[in-house]
Formats: sequence, C-alpha cells, structure tokens
Amino acid sequence: MKIVQIRLSAGTRLRFTVAVALSGFCFQVAAADLKPSVPERAAKVRTELNSTDIAVRQAAIKSLVHSDLSEGLNAEIQRSLKDEDGMVRSTAATAVGNLGSNAVSAVEQLVIQVKADAMKEARETAARALGRIGKAVPDAKGKIVPALELVAQKDSDAVTRVVALGALSMLEVAPKEQIGLIRKYLHHDETLVRMKASHALGMLGVLAKEAGPEIVEVLKRETDDHRRGYVARALGNTGDPASLPALEEALKRETDAGAQGEMRGAIKKLTALLPVPAKP
Repeated sequence: MKIVQIRLSAGTRLRFTVAVALSGFCFQVAAADLKPSVPERAAKVRTELNSTDIAVRQAAIKSLVHSDLSEGLNAEIQRSLKDEDGMVRSTAATAVGNLGSNAVSAVEQLVIQVKADAMKEARETAARALGRIGKAVPDAKGKIVPALELVAQKDSDAVTRVVALGALSMLEVAPKEQIGLIRKYLHHDETLVRMKASHALGMLGVLAKEAGPEIVEVLKRETDDHRRGYVARALGNTGDPASLPALEEALKRETDAGAQGEMRGAIKKLTALLPVPAKP
C-alpha cells in the first residue's frame, strides 16, 4: 500500500479545520433534530402502558413518576391504578400523587386502593398520594381523611400505618396527636418502619422537632446506606441543631456517596440555625 503525504499551507489547514468543526456541529444539530417529540414520546409510553407484558407496563409507569409527560398522561396513569399487577398499581399511585391538584379525580380509586389493595406497597403509596392531593385540594379532605384514619388504625402493615399517619399530619388533622403516634414507630423492631417514621416526621419539618433525639437513635442503628440518607434528611428538616454532633460523626463513618450528600445537606441546614456568636 502506497502512502501519500499531502502538505497543506497554514491557511488551507485552518479552512480544513473549520470545515471539519462545522460538519461536526451540523451532525450534532441533525442528531438533536432526530430526538422524539413530546407527542411521539407520549404515544410510545401510552402504547407501553397497554402492553400485555407486565415488565413493559412496570417500566412505562415508572418513567412517569417524575416526567414532563405525566400531566398529559394523567388519564392513563389513573387507569394504571386498576392494573392487574401490584407494582404497576403502586407506582401509578406515586405518579398520580405527584400531580397534586390535577389528580383530584383519582381520589375515589386511591381510597379503594388504600383500603383494600392486596399489595401492601400499593396501599402505602396510595396513602401518600392521598395526603399530597388532599394538601393541594383541601375540599377533597372529606373523602380522604376517613380513609386515612381507618388505615392508620387498622392496616396490617406497619409501614402503611406510618405513612397514613404522616399524610394525616400533612393534612393538619390533629398534627400533634399524629406526630405522637408516629414517634412510637421510631422504636419499632423493623428498620424499614423506623426509617419510614423518620421520613414522615421529616416531611412535617419543625413541627416534629422534639422527635430529633429519637431520630438520631434511628440513624445510629440504621445499617442500610440508602435509608441512612433518608434519616439524615429527616434530621435536617426537623430543625434541631442538637442533632449536629450525631450527623457529623455519622458522616465521618459513611462510605456511600448518596448518604454523605444527605448528611452534608442536613448539617448545612442545622448549622444555619445555630445562634450567631456576639461580636466582642
């Protein structure tokens, strides 16, 4: 094979470089133009939600939990609350709860789900969704509160009971009483229940400040890094600077990047609440 070398002048090399750069830019623009439009993406997800393959439906509804398509596919999400698969129903409740006031038409089905769904995760997410919708649409509380009160007392799953109590607190239904009931779950035998109780109290912010020392104990006992992140966030949200030493000590030991981020965020929040030292 014969190799031919071509020498280019400086001006030619510059023009050649610019031409290559422009061609690359044009390629990138063309590639961007090939991205599916919102209607095309919505049509694809709509088709997947109707698939006979459970895994496809699960992936489709999961993609709508935090998506710019969710509002436009509100009706499809609500239909997924009746899916034969429990995971689809559970995720659909999370997705619809994120829509707040736009999902008030889902309240009736969510009430059915929170009371009677065979899958505990679907009852839990329905309870959380009802709390979010009720907070956004106070007029819907008349249907939501009785269902949550029943679940908070009677559900067989401790996590669902905790989430229902947290939702009632968010709806300002005897919040001090609900907080007192949630705090009892901070001492539950199951680590998941303790984390969910911490998370529920963290969602209530400074209203649950007195629970800070108990949440610190949950953090110390937690063995799962993902859950430690949730507990740390709860400490930051409840706003008790006395939790700082425990958070700082936990951060020294933490090896998970996500949990470290939550701990740093909580420390930053609580440090900002410390009194400013008086100038000498």
